[in-house]
Amino acid sequence: MESTGIGIVGCGNVSRMYLPILARIPDVDVVAVADVDAARAQQTVEEFDLPRAMSAEELIADPAVDVVLNLTPIVAHTDVSKAALTAGKHVYSEKPLATSVVAARELVDEARQRGLAFGCAPDTLLGSGFEAAREVVASGAIGRPLAASAAMFRSAMTRASFYSEGATPIFDMAPYYLSALVNVFGPAVRISGLTRTLSAGETPVEPPAGGSIASSGVIEFASGVLTNVTLVWGSDHRHEVPAFTVYGSTGVVDFPNPNNFGEPAYVRQHGEDSRTEIPGSRQSESWPHNLRGLGVGEMARAIRAGQTPRASAEIACHVVEMIEGLVTSARTGSRVELTTTCTPAPPLSAEARESLVG
Repeated sequence: MESTGIGIVGCGNVSRMYLPILARIPDVDVVAVADVDAARAQQTVEEFDLPRAMSAEELIADPAVDVVLNLTPIVAHTDVSKAALTAGKHVYSEKPLATSVVAARELVDEARQRGLAFGCAPDTLLGSGFEAAREVVASGAIGRPLAASAAMFRSAMTRASFYSEGATPIFDMAPYYLSALVNVFGPAVRISGLTRTLSAGETPVEPPAGGSIASSGVIEFASGVLTNVTLVWGSDHRHEVPAFTVYGSTGVVDFPNPNNFGEPAYVRQHGEDSRTEIPGSRQSESWPHNLRGLGVGEMARAIRAGQTPRASAEIACHVVEMIEGLVTSARTGSRVELTTTCTPAPPLSAEARESLVG
């Protein structure tokens, strides 16, 4: 099978989540890495036995690189993706695609005009738990979808940092939950919300109730479904506490954490006392818990087949506008009409997932 050359820009902690899985995928090869810290790039080469380290500019120009995997910090996503697309490279970016819908649209348009594949995280939604739950909803097993509730609680922040400023934490975490909602219900048409954010340099202070950083919104989808989403940084628990539930006319589906792989999903019919694990939703115990990089492998195969990647930039662009709309609505007190759209792909089959993970 033909192999796709992957060049990674950004050798921070996230790259260590991707590299073990990319090594398992039979038809992709990491051919080069780059980082603003040349020593860190070289350390990554040695740690993962990779061919070579180079500058970002050299990597993007390298003919052996078919896909640029953009794992840079959020503030650099747009510039690196734009440089790679302009150079004629396919791109897969960490989320968010950009921090404004204007920038996100420009990137998507650039890729479309050049005939390039453009993908974006999260690829956790390609995992067995989410896809099996999504299939149950689509099958009508819980009747007509009526509503959904998505919530994330993370530990409270105690110090000022670049991450705690403005909408940065919302842009970082909302893509998991909003991308999940879009994959289940399709594109959204309007959004309203409230947020609590911090100014630059402001130290988070625990209020009497709630969280010093929080966001909550109501979303209307083109399908007619109304959902709510809540993100709060204020939990005493050191790990993420998720909740993602879809309510139908005859039953309920509890989805796994959209930020994780491996967790099962459950279904319960109205009137029943207990829920049932959805068959096929629990990930194989022989696989690593974290499969980040699965979306890169799926995109590489989509490129060879002339198809759009399932974790597409079109979805990611729509999600950026949803986040921006949430923040804008909170600032203005007005509902925001969305202008972008997208078409989620069918769920990834268990057979396709197995062929990628190996």
